[in-house]
Amino acid sequence: MKSYNNDLHETINYVLPQPYQFNGSSSRPAKDSFNAFLNYAYGILYTRIEKALILAGLDPYVGYLHRDDYNQKSMVFDFIEPFRIFIEVPVFRLFTAKKVNKAHTDEITNGVTLNKEGKELLIKALNDYLEEDSIRYKNRNQTRANIIQQEANTYANLLIEKTKDTSETMYL
Repeated sequence: MKSYNNDLHETINYVLPQPYQFNGSSSRPAKDSFNAFLNYAYGILYTRIEKALILAGLDPYVGYLHRDDYNQKSMVFDFIEPFRIFIEVPVFRLFTAKKVNKAHTDEITNGVTLNKEGKELLIKALNDYLEEDSIRYKNRNQTRANIIQQEANTYANLLIEKTKDTSETMYL
């Protein structure tokens, strides 16, 4: 029986241009251009999520789903999950629109990394998708970046209300 990830990779490869098809997820270093773009985009998203949490008054190091190790931003890892699609879509679009080419990446030992041109292409696509495209969310037109901040604020308020309701311990 195939796993979900194998089926997903096969589906993505079916629509990706042939030179950019890949054999699964890879990081540090990415084994192919598609994963190099995804990895860099996830790094940008982690930073945006961390900023949203801090602005909402939450500590990015105190999470509950991911392990709580010293100097690990567990809350960022917890909170990022529903927003991964916000970077996966623009990366996928860059590849399927054939906007990515070999000039956007450099080969390194055991893998591939984005170069200056690749980073510029990706950052513009991400910013356009997160900041400029407005979508309907909770009965309002909002940017995806605003949605991230709104959800961080909502979560912080939920935690505040939970701590007001309990005298000793917070239960989620």
